[in-house]
Amino acid sequence: MEDRTSELKSVLDGMFGTQGKMRMNAHKRALSLWMKVNGDVERRHTCGAFIKSVAHADPLLVIYLDSRSRVVDFNANRELYRQRLAYQGLSLSRLEFRLAKDAFSRASAEKEAEAPELPELNEEELAYVATCVAKLAEPLKTSVSKAMIFSMRREKANSS
Repeated sequence: MEDRTSELKSVLDGMFGTQGKMRMNAHKRALSLWMKVNGDVERRHTCGAFIKSVAHADPLLVIYLDSRSRVVDFNANRELYRQRLAYQGLSLSRLEFRLAKDAFSRASAEKEAEAPELPELNEEELAYVATCVAKLAEPLKTSVSKAMIFSMRREKANSS
């Protein structure tokens, strides 16, 4: 029997090497880049991605997540994620986060319904957030402000 090592290597390179990445569809390329530029939390909760062409604009990217709370969390940081992707060469007109249909279950719905209401921040805490984001440009300023407020509210609830 002939030595087919080089032939096998060629096939595997075509599937998994740089040539294979070129043949990935746009959805898989977007998901691969999303996984590359983000951390463990984002990778652990991401179920899939869908990229849609938009006439006369950059494409729209939808990331499907496994829980409603992660959809809320990730939406608060939407502009940060968009900047990360743009820095790696994927310019987007919009980035959306949605709950993956197969990830939603009655148990997770009941768990989220039982979640306590987060306490509001006082004037001093809101002033601190405003000071922190004062030098940022829009829309990053709004996104970071929302993320900080949500994070501080969650931290306040956990420490109570």
